[in-house]
Amino acid sequence: MKVVIVGGGGVRTPQIIKTLYSNKKELSLEEITMLDIDQERLDNIKMINNELISGKDIKLNYTLDAEEAFIEADFILFTIRVGQIDDRIIDENIPLNYGVVGQETTGPGGFAMAMRTIPVMLEYLDLIMKVSPDAWILNLTNPSGLITQALTESGHEKVIGLCDGPTVLKEEIADAMDLNEDELFYEYFGLNHFGWIKRVVHNGIDITENVLNNNQALAETRVDPDFLRQIKMIPNEYLLFYYNNTEAVKNLKDSKMSRGEIIKALNTKLFNELRKINNDDSNKSPLQIYKNYNSARNDSYLQVETMGLQTDNIAEKLWGGINSTGSSDKMQTGYGNIALQVMQLLNSDQAELMLLNVVNNGAINCLDDQDVVEIPVYVDKNGLHPLNIADIPEHARGMLQAVKSYERLTIKAVKDKSYASALQALIIHPLIPDLKAARSILDDYIENHRYFPELK
Repeated sequence: MKVVIVGGGGVRTPQIIKTLYSNKKELSLEEITMLDIDQERLDNIKMINNELISGKDIKLNYTLDAEEAFIEADFILFTIRVGQIDDRIIDENIPLNYGVVGQETTGPGGFAMAMRTIPVMLEYLDLIMKVSPDAWILNLTNPSGLITQALTESGHEKVIGLCDGPTVLKEEIADAMDLNEDELFYEYFGLNHFGWIKRVVHNGIDITENVLNNNQALAETRVDPDFLRQIKMIPNEYLLFYYNNTEAVKNLKDSKMSRGEIIKALNTKLFNELRKINNDDSNKSPLQIYKNYNSARNDSYLQVETMGLQTDNIAEKLWGGINSTGSSDKMQTGYGNIALQVMQLLNSDQAELMLLNVVNNGAINCLDDQDVVEIPVYVDKNGLHPLNIADIPEHARGMLQAVKSYERLTIKAVKDKSYASALQALIIHPLIPDLKAARSILDDYIENHRYFPELK
């Protein structure tokens, strides 16, 4: 098996490499190719990978040549960020000027990222269909569901969008209920970063009411538990931007640093430390430096949005706290584990249920068949078999339809290079209050982004 990681110089890569390498025999893994547009980042990630992996039993290749990378690929993982972290900061900060949530995947931030990313992804897709048309594409690039739909609409059927959010929510509920996750069935439905659990079943018994009455099980949603008991659903954590919008905007505006600025500071620290090793100015372990980075990044997740950060130099303090406590031994592998499970199931005689972003085909009856949705899917060597989700609650139905219409119009805006479609996409998004705000945000994105498509 050959696996390609597009964006192989990115900070997620070692997590994926660790997971794939640990299961190399089961996968019959022979080669992993890291493709990127930045040689220095590839070289830095290579140092981490070389320490992470022992032995020479699989090939690790690093290249800037996309066609060379894609030839004979079995699985192609996309984890790219067009414009790098500087454009993420623009994505997040511009909406806040108009009292709108600034977040990289939700609302206008996700819109801007999609507008930059879809053209690049479609160029890669054309090349893949030319040299490796049978390869499976596993998309980790955000906003995952929207990007995945842009790819499936362009004619490639073997595309799956991955996100660890629903899986983490399932694990947290199982822990809070003191139950084995393998004994639970979750009826989950929605879009990427926009979904709900409507039913939890344990050994054939519906325990949804018990879960809803357990505040610990609801804690990570960061939404008023009494309200969740009213709607009788457990939301993905990103629904906090809809349910707690005023609070989230205030926290973001009041914070000394945005989430993107924190990540930029952590990335700078990571690559500076690795650069010192390359220049023989340090005898530190590249892998330990990466683990420090990984822990600091995880510790800051959703902190700005939910609490606000009034501290200067938070990235340095996060890193320093990790160094002093030694809490960085574990390395997050969530995305890698999900990608691994998909690869295993597509190449085995087993079938298991996963929460994935796939083409709807009637699974959610209030959305179009060609829409990409996030739902339970049986995966086996014959492909993907989505479960139908009956009776979408009224509360969720209207929200789903509005956000999916926004996604469709965003894709149309990219393909048609249409300012009108882009503006319509923003104005119907639930997080944007009116036409004036939508137009101002769009015009500011066009003016400030380097890679924003030209619209007419």
